[in-house]
Amino acid sequence: MLIVNSVLGNVHHETSVKEKIEQAKLNGTLKKLFLTRSEMEKSRLQKTTEDGLELGFVFEPGKTLHTGDVLNANSDTIMIHQLPEKVLHVRVKEENNPTLLVQVGHIIGNRHRPISISDDGTIVFPIHNDGELDLFKELFHDIVDHLELHVSEEIFTSNKGMNSHEH
Repeated sequence: MLIVNSVLGNVHHETSVKEKIEQAKLNGTLKKLFLTRSEMEKSRLQKTTEDGLELGFVFEPGKTLHTGDVLNANSDTIMIHQLPEKVLHVRVKEENNPTLLVQVGHIIGNRHRPISISDDGTIVFPIHNDGELDLFKELFHDIVDHLELHVSEEIFTSNKGMNSHEH
């Protein structure tokens, strides 16, 4: 097993890392590692790349991996890919109703979910399974007629400062 304790950089933010990925593709030394969002938040983890390279991660507490992070492992280059997960989209139909927004925020906050707020005001957060849609409909019972709810499967990234812990 190969131990990894640092990140070279991110392909989405650094030109030199993007060039390293392109070179690794040409050389046949690029390996992909698929992780869930919760695995990306762990400081210690053991995983295997899609082609069988066994890795052990030992990071400082609080270090979080991101999609596009690149790791150096001997002669191989490893790129992190986040797996999609089920998320619930909540949109308040009455945009100028701060009371509804506070109620929605309070209900989601009590479930300790990380959230992302899109440009159109839609609140997105991860759910564990389809049955949680019914749970949130019940939690929103007083205001559900004022909301649009739908579930999708996508890569979730919380807004900066909106990454709460889950129970």
